[in-house]
Amino acid sequence: MGNIILTSDDFGLSKIYNREILRALQSDLLTSVSIMVDGHLFRQQQQVLMLKLLAKEKNISLGLHLEIGINQIDIRELCLNQWNRFINILGLEPDYIDIHKDHLFRNHYDDIAGFCIEKKVAFRKYKETTVKLKAPDDMFIASSESLNSIEERLNVMKSNETLEMVFHLGMYDEDVVSSLNKERAEDRKRLEWAHEVINKLGLKLMSYNQLK
Repeated sequence: MGNIILTSDDFGLSKIYNREILRALQSDLLTSVSIMVDGHLFRQQQQVLMLKLLAKEKNISLGLHLEIGINQIDIRELCLNQWNRFINILGLEPDYIDIHKDHLFRNHYDDIAGFCIEKKVAFRKYKETTVKLKAPDDMFIASSESLNSIEERLNVMKSNETLEMVFHLGMYDEDVVSSLNKERAEDRKRLEWAHEVINKLGLKLMSYNQLK
């Protein structure tokens, strides 16, 4: 039986995005949430508290969604600073680490993987990573994909494969610059469709906390 992690990225980027992610958690649609700590999260304490309560109640994994500058030189320092900021704001350590706009920072994957090993946490599956560590077997960005594409990917799951399916939940927020701003509302429909297919195929939902 295949295992599926259902993640929404970008908690902390917008209160509107946060609201939709929290609603999805309340409806048992997600098993994982990736959190951005370098922006407005410290001003979103009520939503952070709700996130923590839901994560504990429903065994949701909470990850650090690293924000990397284009000219970033010291990656370990950046990882450590955001790791500590995560702890200061949420009062707990991340369960895993992944990267905001990851395709721009492929040259840093191994360095970040090394930091994950140091902290004994999982790392999102980026195929260019050459360091061996705890991670899902594969990752599929479901945002902007068709329902058919999502179903096709789930249909080819291997019996012991663990797949992370990544969404970007939200509603349009005029105060946020995001390439996915207008599409985020549609991601709720994609996520609900993924659940239908997962149930039909008898796949198992899991969180990063359950990775071995």
